[in-house]
Formats: sequence, C-alpha cells, structure tokens
Amino acid sequence: MRDKLRQMDEMFLDLIIGVLLCGVISGILGMIITRGNLWYLLGAAVGTAASVGILIHMTVCIQNSLYMEVHQASRYMVKCSMIRYFIMLLILVLSIKAGNLICFIGVVAGFLSSKISAFLNKPIHKYITAKITKN
Repeated sequence: MRDKLRQMDEMFLDLIIGVLLCGVISGILGMIITRGNLWYLLGAAVGTAASVGILIHMTVCIQNSLYMEVHQASRYMVKCSMIRYFIMLLILVLSIKAGNLICFIGVVAGFLSSKISAFLNKPIHKYITAKITKN
C-alpha cells in the first residue's frame, strides 16, 4: 500500500486528504449548528464527494494536457474547466430541487472544502501525508 501511495503525486494526495478532512469537519460542525438536520449532512457528503471527483478530473486533465501542443492544450483545459463548472452547477441545482436551503448550504460547504484544503496544503503535508508516505 505504501508503494502505491509513494507513486501518487504528493500534492494530489495532500489535496485529497485535505478535502476529506475539511468535509468531515464541516459535516460535524454543520450537524451541530443545524441541530442534527440530515439534509445538511447529505449535502455536505455530496459536496465533498463532488470535490474529490472534480480534483481527480482536474489532475487527469492536467496530466493529459502535458503531452499536447500549447494551443491544443489550452483548448483542452478550457473544455475540461467548462465540464467541471457544468457539473458543479448541476449538483447545486439538484440540491436546491431535491431538498431545501440547508441541503444547498451543505453542498456549498462541501465544495469549499477543496479551497480550504488548498490553503492548508503545507500543514497537511507536514503532519499527515509525510507520515503516511515516509519510509
């Protein structure tokens, strides 16, 4: 297992761990604030899962664009970004239609976990990822 973890890009692993950690924390805090509303927990879980999926898609698109010419890579990255934005918009619209405002807030909190994990990348790498992947 550790060999597979070493082969993964460390930044990608840092971001995945950060997204999951922030998603769990936002889920716990949201459940406390909303007094146990399961719609919030469902929204936070969907938002966190979507953030992980979007992060995986972004990583794959970046790796694929490295083998293209500049103009082709630029168009490919714009196309991939539009796909990710459309998926995020679709998930947000479905969360409004499926539940209520609390589910929507949970999805937004799950989406924001990717942004928070990017800011916390250095401490996550230092205290979590480095200990997982060390020899």
